[in-house]
Amino acid sequence: MTSVTFLGTGGGRFATIYQVRATGGLYINDGVRLHLDPGPSALMNMRRLALDPAKTNAVLISHCHPDHYADAEMLVEGMTKGGFKHTGTLVGSRSAMEGTDGFSPAVSAYHQSIVGRAIVAEANSTFTVGDMRIDATPTSHGDPTGVGFRFHCSAGNISYVSDTELGPGIAEAHRGSRVLILNVTRPLNSRVPKHLCTEEAATLAKEVGPEVVVLTHFGMKLVHDGVNKQARYIERSSGAKVIAAEDLMTVQVGKTVRATRSRGQELVEGGRERLDLDK
Repeated sequence: MTSVTFLGTGGGRFATIYQVRATGGLYINDGVRLHLDPGPSALMNMRRLALDPAKTNAVLISHCHPDHYADAEMLVEGMTKGGFKHTGTLVGSRSAMEGTDGFSPAVSAYHQSIVGRAIVAEANSTFTVGDMRIDATPTSHGDPTGVGFRFHCSAGNISYVSDTELGPGIAEAHRGSRVLILNVTRPLNSRVPKHLCTEEAATLAKEVGPEVVVLTHFGMKLVHDGVNKQARYIERSSGAKVIAAEDLMTVQVGKTVRATRSRGQELVEGGRERLDLDK
């Protein structure tokens, strides 16, 4: 069984500034524990769900925008037990690790030095964390070195496309994945360059053909227009099963794919609701 927990489902400048949705990234548990794109609120929402940062095996940063890396250095501190143990893996785009034109590194040289292994992820490269193979996939975004990720999990492949517009090679990189996680920043009839809008997300979902599409990384306008409205459009247009993620939701991938909502331990003791996503 593989689980993917959404520690935040917001994205973009203003949704992040005002935290209309949390922006803590994704936490994947498949024997190894991976924290992907830990933006602002990552640590707070880990605390709400009793997820221990010291048990994280890898921190992955898809590109060098703060809604994807703001809590990364503290996650590295947790993963390395305060820097006392050189353990864990840090993976980031070239911009996040080294800095590129217009971008300073997202993670300091000190924090890169205290992990067990630091990897610069380039599109179309492959690396491993424990027994899990992970492919870095291409994107077309404002950070030209940004990547997505395809995780070869025990229950099948899970793809995270990251921030991108629809471009050459993106659908091909994710075909065969059981679960396709799409960062959909803009709603219907509101396309902007370098980000997925609802219409492009529908096209990508149809081309990839996963069992389930999970939408996340919602911008301010999309939240106001209604996330479920976007999910219904994508489902009708693509033929795929689509769900709009919520903060603190967990998607469990086994023989079937199911989602569980949680409002956090301090709000509701054991307050969870299962959503059956089987076709």
